[in-house]
Amino acid sequence: MIPGAQTSGAAATNPDAFLAETIETTKYMMIAAAVLAKAAESDGNRDALRAEIAAIQGISDIGELNAQKASFAANTEAAALNYQDAEATQAKYDAATTEQQQLLLTAAYNFALGMARNSQLASQSSTLLQSMMGNPMLLSRVGSIRTAGSLLAMQAKAAHSMGGPLRTLMSRGGVQPPTDASAEKPKPVLL
Repeated sequence: MIPGAQTSGAAATNPDAFLAETIETTKYMMIAAAVLAKAAESDGNRDALRAEIAAIQGISDIGELNAQKASFAANTEAAALNYQDAEATQAKYDAATTEQQQLLLTAAYNFALGMARNSQLASQSSTLLQSMMGNPMLLSRVGSIRTAGSLLAMQAKAAHSMGGPLRTLMSRGGVQPPTDASAEKPKPVLL
């Protein structure tokens, strides 16, 4: 879906860099999914969304992030269902407040950026695991890398269902998809 899907080359050979990039990307994809699932809700539910985002932002460990898989899957499924029909998505976008529209566009962009980065990271995980198996000093990190690979696979599956809705939202709001995943940064989510 997105050209220029690249991450830093360090992630391909360095377990710490790979985990750091996976954690960062997974966090903003999880935040984007939460926003996409709940942005059109009434403003009374903003506190719950803020709390969910703060909890995700506070995660610094791949294991903690892995514990959020069910929530991410539920948010992604809800967002995919909410925006699966292009005409209905356009109508929802048009009916949303300016703040809700901005939240939707930011989340769609961030999710698309995460999709691009994760495709590169996923392709690096098996190579990284193979190189780690030959280094006894790195064997203790294999579990973390496998967990990260599992998270990336789950996100790839979720991304498959989100491609159409993301394109519809971004085109409706005039937002261009990211073209250089390694250089572009996620947009801040302002609630």
